[in-house]
Amino acid sequence: MKKLLIALTLFFAVQLGAQTKEAADALKEFEKAKKESADAKKSTNPATWIKLANAYASVFDAPIRSLWLGASQVELKVLLKDQRINKTESQTLNGQTFSVDSYYDKDLYYGADGTLASWVITKPYMEGDLLKESYSSLIKAIELDSKGAKAKEITESLKSLRGKYVNEAMSAYQLGKFKEATDNFEASLACSGHPLVGQVDTVIMYYAGLTANMSKDYDRAIKYFQMAIDKGYELKGDVFSYLAEAYKASGDIEKSKQTLSAGFSKYPTSQPILVSLINAYIESKDDPKKVLEFIQKAQANEPTNASLHYAEGNVWKNLGEFDKAVACYKKSIEVDPKYYFGTFAIGAAYYDRAVEIQTKAADETDDAKYELMVKDLEKHLEMAIQPFEQCYETATDNEVKSVVAEYLKNIYFRFREKNETFKAGYEKYSAIVEKK
Repeated sequence: MKKLLIALTLFFAVQLGAQTKEAADALKEFEKAKKESADAKKSTNPATWIKLANAYASVFDAPIRSLWLGASQVELKVLLKDQRINKTESQTLNGQTFSVDSYYDKDLYYGADGTLASWVITKPYMEGDLLKESYSSLIKAIELDSKGAKAKEITESLKSLRGKYVNEAMSAYQLGKFKEATDNFEASLACSGHPLVGQVDTVIMYYAGLTANMSKDYDRAIKYFQMAIDKGYELKGDVFSYLAEAYKASGDIEKSKQTLSAGFSKYPTSQPILVSLINAYIESKDDPKKVLEFIQKAQANEPTNASLHYAEGNVWKNLGEFDKAVACYKKSIEVDPKYYFGTFAIGAAYYDRAVEIQTKAADETDDAKYELMVKDLEKHLEMAIQPFEQCYETATDNEVKSVVAEYLKNIYFRFREKNETFKAGYEKYSAIVEKK
């Protein structure tokens, strides 16, 4: 019996010791703030509700106070040295593998790079939606603050609450909890969008749409993608593509096509929009060549815009019209000789054509036909050299130059034994690629 009592005493000591001082202080402050909010006189004072809002947030924060997403595992182990890790295990969630440290009140998820990617509060110190209660208390404070005396203090609390919601959203996203992420992004927008804060948080609007789309909540995805676009956040046209995708998934094909058309009018060289637009016309059994009407209208308005000829070339390429695609790419560099995307596209078109021929040749059993196909593929590879070389010389984007160098290395490798020029080309671009 004595041993049992000792064991129970030790057990409760461990349990009590697991609650941090910060948590105990936060709970104490909350009880005080809650009591004041129930007092008939004090409840008419906006300061009472600000205090209660901050108390709710502090209790919520207690298990993760001083932690931040992106912190290293080593840093946090030092920071939490007074808290025991009960176990460490590996978990794979949302296609990612995490190392998970489990504490008394939380699980910390570290990514492959050893930094904190997410957290889950496993033992909250109070039941209920504490962040929502905090927000509601701040709204109550605003209602009572008729003269705006506490406006600055309330604004700071709203901004702080907004940050907590964003952290919770990002944490949920990492673990594949997309609906939870959307809910938190949405709540953060309520904080930042309140007239006292007046912040247009377009990035969070976009994230809310993205996570809603991932959880197949297409109506909410449409709402937030459209909101982001309305506020000017378009990611060079990508948001139009995501919005169109949400409309398509919801069954509204016509609205999807309208969205892509609107996006294409603004971003005629956006490959995601272009491909989606072509696919939309194919899937709806309309003529995908109608997309060319948009491009040709844009070309009429901007005849010296090389990128529009490049965009037309991409349409023809996606439709399998190789010669027409190359002609358009060539037109783009006629309009602007420094437009290196045009020379890159010509080289890539010839290279891709050679790969297609090679794939077909692999299945050819007739030796004579096979030899002809090999000659054809080598002809296209040689035709790719000049535009790739021109692109490498004129490109200002190092990533483009790097990709072109890889192409040229591969081409010259095939011909390196034909003559010294090809051999020198291989050595030149092989050295460039190795320096990357």
